[in-house]
Amino acid sequence: MINILSDHQIFDMQRFGGISRYFANIYHHLKTDKNYSNELSILKTSNYYLEEDTFSANPIVQLFLKKQRKQAKFNRKYSLKKVSGNRFDLFHPTYYDPYFLGALKKPFVLTVHDMIHEIYPIYFASFDQFARYKRETIQRADHIIAISETTKQDLQHFFPIPDEKITVVYHGVDIKKKQDQPLLENIDFPYILYIGDRSGYKNFYTMATAFKEISNSYKDVQLVCTGSPFNSVETEFLIRSGISEKVVHISATDTDLQSLYQHAVFYINPSLLEGFGFPILEAYENECMVLLSDTSCFHEIAGEAAMYFDPNSVQDISSCMSKAIDDLSVKKKLIGKGKDQLLKFPLQKSMQETINVYSKILNR
Repeated sequence: MINILSDHQIFDMQRFGGISRYFANIYHHLKTDKNYSNELSILKTSNYYLEEDTFSANPIVQLFLKKQRKQAKFNRKYSLKKVSGNRFDLFHPTYYDPYFLGALKKPFVLTVHDMIHEIYPIYFASFDQFARYKRETIQRADHIIAISETTKQDLQHFFPIPDEKITVVYHGVDIKKKQDQPLLENIDFPYILYIGDRSGYKNFYTMATAFKEISNSYKDVQLVCTGSPFNSVETEFLIRSGISEKVVHISATDTDLQSLYQHAVFYINPSLLEGFGFPILEAYENECMVLLSDTSCFHEIAGEAAMYFDPNSVQDISSCMSKAIDDLSVKKKLIGKGKDQLLKFPLQKSMQETINVYSKILNR
C-alpha cells in the first residue's frame, strides 16, 4: 500500500475554506482506496471538514490542545517529527511553508492554488512571508498540481517550470440531487449573496459601492455576506456609505449555505483574481445565478453560465446587478447552463487525477 503524508498547515489556517476542503476531500477519498493510505500529521484540528475525524485518541492531548494557538504550535512540531521520520512514500503539504525541506528525504507534490501574492503584492503586508515560502517550495517540488489552466499560466509566467512538471487538476464536487432548504429565519428576501473573505484583491469595497448605487432603485434588496464578522474598517465603510442596515453578516454552516444560495437573487464574486472559485460550483449545485468578474479564471470555470462585469468599474458592476435583478429570463437561462457546467467538475474525476499524479511521481 502506498502511503501519502499531508500536513497540518491549511487546517490550522482555515476553519472553513476551499483549500482545506480540497485536502479534506483527498484525505477522505484515499481512506476508501485499497491501494493508498493518507495520513494527516495533525494532533487536533478545529477545521469544519475534519470535525468527525479523531487524530489523537489521548483525551489529555485533546483537552490540552483545545485552544487554537496551541493546536497550531504542536501540530507543526508533530508534522516536522512525521516528516523527519520519512516513513511514507510521498509528501503532499497543504500549504507553502517550507519548514519540511531540510528534513524531507522523499518526493513531494505541491498544489499551487493561485499566484495572487506575485501578481498583486500591494494587497499583502510587508511582513507577509508566503510569497517567499511559495517560491522556495515551488523550486524544490518534484511535481506541481495547478488547480486551473489560468493558475498554470500565471505560475509559468513567474517561474521557468516545464509543462511536464505541472498537471492541471480541477477542483470537484460530489454532485448530488439538490436538497431544498427553507429560507433562514434571520434573512429577508430578496438578497444578493457574497461568500467568504473580503480583504484586498477580493474587491469587496468596489462591489459594495456598486450595491449602494442600486439601493435607491431596489430599496428592499439586501446584501448578505458570509465569512468572518465585519471588522471596524468594514463597519465604518458601510455606515459612511449609508448601507449598513441593508448589509447583513451571517456565520453559515454548510446547510445554511445551501439555503443562502437557493434563495439568493444571485451570487456575486467581484475578485480581481482567483485560482479557481469553488463557490461557483456551490452556486450551480443550488441553482443560483452567478455574477463574476471578467477574469480569465472565472471564464475557465464558469464558461457561459455566468454574467460578467469589469471588476474595476462601479458602474459596470451596478449595471450587471440591475440586469440580473430585472431580467428573469436571463436568470432562468443561466441557472440551466450552470447545471450543465457543474457536470464538468465531478469530485471523483478530481480525486482520480490527483492519484494519477501521485502514481506518476512514484513510478519515475
